[in-house]
Amino acid sequence: MKERFKNLKIIRDLFPFLWTKQEKIRILFLVAFSLIFFSIALDLSIPLILKKIVSQLASREKSMTYQLSLLLVAYGIIWTLSQATQQIRQIIMVKPLERCIRLFCGKLFDHLHTLPMKFHLDRKTGAITNALERAQYGFPDVFWGLFLFVIPTLIELFLAATILCYYYGYIYGFILVFISVFFVVFTLYATEWASHFQILSNEQQSNTNANIVDSLLNFACVKYFNNKEYEVIKCDNHLKDREKFLVKSITSLELVRIGQSMIIGVGLVLLIYTAGEQALSGGYNVSDFVLINGYVLQFAAPLNQLGFIARNIKKGLNDLANVIEIYKTPITSHSAGKALTSFEKLESIDFQNVSFGYEPSHLVLKDLSFHLQSGKTIGIVGSTGSGKSTISNLLFKFFDLNSGEILINNQDIQSLKSDSVYKHFGIVPQDITLFNTSIYENILFARPEAHKEEVEEAIKLAQLEIVLKRLPNHYDTIVGERGLKLSGGEKQRIAIARVLLKRPSLYIFDEATSALDLSTENIIMKNIAHIIKNSASIIIAHRLSTVINADEILVLQHGIVEERGTHTSLLRQNGIYASLWKTHEETHKKFNAA
Repeated sequence: MKERFKNLKIIRDLFPFLWTKQEKIRILFLVAFSLIFFSIALDLSIPLILKKIVSQLASREKSMTYQLSLLLVAYGIIWTLSQATQQIRQIIMVKPLERCIRLFCGKLFDHLHTLPMKFHLDRKTGAITNALERAQYGFPDVFWGLFLFVIPTLIELFLAATILCYYYGYIYGFILVFISVFFVVFTLYATEWASHFQILSNEQQSNTNANIVDSLLNFACVKYFNNKEYEVIKCDNHLKDREKFLVKSITSLELVRIGQSMIIGVGLVLLIYTAGEQALSGGYNVSDFVLINGYVLQFAAPLNQLGFIARNIKKGLNDLANVIEIYKTPITSHSAGKALTSFEKLESIDFQNVSFGYEPSHLVLKDLSFHLQSGKTIGIVGSTGSGKSTISNLLFKFFDLNSGEILINNQDIQSLKSDSVYKHFGIVPQDITLFNTSIYENILFARPEAHKEEVEEAIKLAQLEIVLKRLPNHYDTIVGERGLKLSGGEKQRIAIARVLLKRPSLYIFDEATSALDLSTENIIMKNIAHIIKNSASIIIAHRLSTVINADEILVLQHGIVEERGTHTSLLRQNGIYASLWKTHEETHKKFNAA
C-alpha cells in the first residue's frame, strides 16, 4: 500500500510538467485525449458491425444487398480509421511529451545547480547522470503506458462488458469483468513484488556507472600508481553484482507475464466455451458467437500486452523515483524561506567572529574577524590546512556558518540572493576547473556577452599569449577533460584571464600563481595591479611575494588569526610571518642562483 501511494505521489509531482501553462501544449493534450474516446467508439463498433455482416451472410437470401454492401465497406473504413486514429494520437502526443521531458529535466538541472555544495560532495556524478538518463526513458514509459494504454483499455473493457450484458445477459459481462479485475489485481501485486528486484538493479546500475565514471575521470591517477588491474577487478565486481540483480529483475517480471497469460487463457476458454455451447443449443446463432468472440479476442491481445505495459510503467516509476528524490532534495540553508535582497555595488566585507567546520566536531575557522573595504586588499597566509581556502567557500555561500556573521555592505550574507553574490565576486580557485571546450570558450564563460577584443585583453594581462603562440590552434585549442591537456601554469593563466574578463567587485586569488615561475608571477601581478585597485581583493598565498603590497595581512594557524598587520609591521614582530618570509627569501635566492 505504501508503495502504491509512493507511485501516486510520483505521478502527482510530474503532473504539473504534463499540464503546462502553455496553451498550445494543453490543446494538443485535449485533442489527443478526445481521440482516445473516438478510438474506443470505433473499436467497440467493429464487432457489432461484424455481427450484422455474418447475420446477413448466413441468411437464406444470397444476394449482395445495398445494406450488406454498406456494412462491408463500413467495416473496412472503421477498422482503418481505428488504426489511423491511434497513430495520429501518437503523433499529436510526441511534442507535449517531449516538452514535458524537456521542462522536467531543465528544472532538475536548475535544481542541481541550486543545491548546496554538501549535496554534490556527498553524491557521485555518475549516479546523478545515470538517474537523469533513466528519467528521460522512464517518463514516456509511464505516460504512454498509463494514459494512452491502460486507462483507455480499462474504459473500453468496461463498455464492452456492458454491451455483452445488454445483448446476452450478465454471465458474459460478469466473466469478462471478473477476469479483467483478477488480471489487474494480480498485475498490481505481482509487479510490486517484481519491482523490488528492479529497484535493487537500478541502485546497482547507478553504483556501477558512478564507479566507472569516477575511475575514468581519474585515469591519470590510475596510471601514476599503476593500478589499472585493481580498477578493472573493482569494475568487474560491480558489473557482476549488476548482472546478478538484472537477471533477478528480468526473471521475476517474466514470471509475472506467465501468470498474466494464464489468467487471460482461463478467461478466453470460459467465454468461448460458453458462447459455443449456447450457439449449438440454439440459444444464439453464429453471428452472436462471432460478436462474443470478437470482443474476447479484441481484449485478449491488449490484456496480454497490459502485462508488458504494466511492467514498463513500474520500471518507469522506479526510474523516476530516484530523480524525484533528487528533485525534492531541500535547499538546506539558514536563508531558506526568507525574502532575499540584492546589492548593486560592493562597499565592504566583514567577518565577525566566524566559526566553521565541514564536520561539526572539527572547526576549520575559529572566531575569525576582519574588515575589507572596497579598493583595499587583504592577504591571507598560513600553513596547509589552516583554513585559508575555506574563507572563499564561505563568501560564495557554499556552506552555512556554525556561528558568527559575514556581512556584505553591513547586511548578513544569508539575507542576500546567491546570484547577487556570484555576480559581484570573482575567483581564481586553488583547484581550477575547466570545461572540455576551447581556451577561448573557457575564458568567455566568465562573461558570455563580452567582445573578442575584451577577451584578447584579458589574455594579454594574464600572460597567456606566450602559451597560445605555442599551440597550433591558438585559443581554439580544446583543453580536454578538466583541462588535463594543459599544465598547471597554463590552467592558472586561463583562470586569471577568466576572472579579469568577469570584472567583479571582489577578486579572490587562491594560490592563483603557485604553478607559475616567479618572473611570470611578477609580470602578471604588475599587469593586474591597476585593475584590482578599484575593487576589493583577497589574496590567499603560500608565496609571500604576492601579498607584500596588501593593506592588511592575516596569518592563520589552525583556523585562528595568530598575527595581522602590514608586511613591514609583521616583519618587525619577528613572529610566524617573519619566519615564513625568511624561508621565502632563501627560496628566492636559490631560484636566482639556479
